[in-house]
Amino acid sequence: MIGALVAALFSGVTPVVAGRAIRLIGFVRANVIRLSFAVVILGVWAFAFGQGLRGETLLFVTAGAIGFGIGGLSLLAALPRLGAPLASLVEETIAAPVAAIVAWVWYADKLTANQIAFCGVILAGVVIGLLPYVRATLARGVASKAIVLGVGLALLAATAQGISFAATRHGMQLMKAAKTPPDVITVAFQRLIGGFLVAIAVYLMARWVWRKKWGFTAADGSEKAVLSSDAGRLTTRPLFWGTLNSLFGPILAVTGTVWAQQTMNAGVVQSIVAMAPMISVPFAFWLEGHKPPRLWYLGAAVAIVGLVLVDLNS
Repeated sequence: MIGALVAALFSGVTPVVAGRAIRLIGFVRANVIRLSFAVVILGVWAFAFGQGLRGETLLFVTAGAIGFGIGGLSLLAALPRLGAPLASLVEETIAAPVAAIVAWVWYADKLTANQIAFCGVILAGVVIGLLPYVRATLARGVASKAIVLGVGLALLAATAQGISFAATRHGMQLMKAAKTPPDVITVAFQRLIGGFLVAIAVYLMARWVWRKKWGFTAADGSEKAVLSSDAGRLTTRPLFWGTLNSLFGPILAVTGTVWAQQTMNAGVVQSIVAMAPMISVPFAFWLEGHKPPRLWYLGAAVAIVGLVLVDLNS
């Protein structure tokens, strides 16, 4: 449970930070920066103190390529179209049933009726709390094509994340069955390898095939170097926001997720992580001045009740 809460906390911070990086340098380069930094940091641990490339490496790398590579890139592309709350809402709430269904069909890791009901309470709280943001997005006059594309990308991210969660859980079960207890940070590192390879492939494709016409410009259409800063202000440095995005997302949030999956069903873990969009709201208020609406407080209360019920039932 603690690992899932850690993952939810830092996953909640990630979209707000990622949004800053994307506005400065585009989602393709932002994705490369966050995964590059994370691979180096976790890789040092994995080879110095962990299991390196031992264990269910191929399965974990594949899970990372699906979750971080396809899913992460899709979510980053959805963020500027839908905004962080709506994009995260679609991804996190849909990923939970996807993870549960895949785990059930693939290796018979079933949820009990109580677990399904209590996880449903958590997800209902998230939907209630973020409903005002959905309305605000639709009322902004955003082009319908942009909304449809954004929702489609968020759904793709949700499917990829759900599959990735289920695959990671299965790999850890296989290691335990082989009497090789998995090292949490090593598993997180091996998953990152897959995501990093996909990110590099997309970066190169965008650079040489589309010749910088896709994913490289800021929100205002301008080009910005990774190390640049307007008037020397720290908050406009893409590398700063890209590094924070890496720390909160691929390093801390993912490590927490892997930690939780040692003992919890993938669907339950994802349901708890789905509280991340709720957590991003007060963080966005602190960082950008967006005051939480009243429904957010009601949704937070409902989600917390569901969380307590899940904990008592575990």
